[in-house]
Amino acid sequence: MPISKITDKGQTTVPLEIREKLRWKRRQRLIWEPKKDGSAVVRAVPDVMDLAGSLKSDVHFPGVREETAAATSAWVSESKGARR
Repeated sequence: MPISKITDKGQTTVPLEIREKLRWKRRQRLIWEPKKDGSAVVRAVPDVMDLAGSLKSDVHFPGVREETAAATSAWVSESKGARR
């Protein structure tokens, strides 16, 4: 069983064996949940980028340029109508 210690600065290193097994990356954010029995549960916080593409949609997104052009066109049309 891997062991780590808490430094004078209150930091600890997650052993390589654990990081590899859990596929934790550098700069991985962790949630520490203290338990009443004196132990703690440590969980990785999912990275937003890891979720990219996980939500599927039937709606086609043409792209940022096209969306910007459409929004600009709609705004110009709307503002011209407001002047009348």
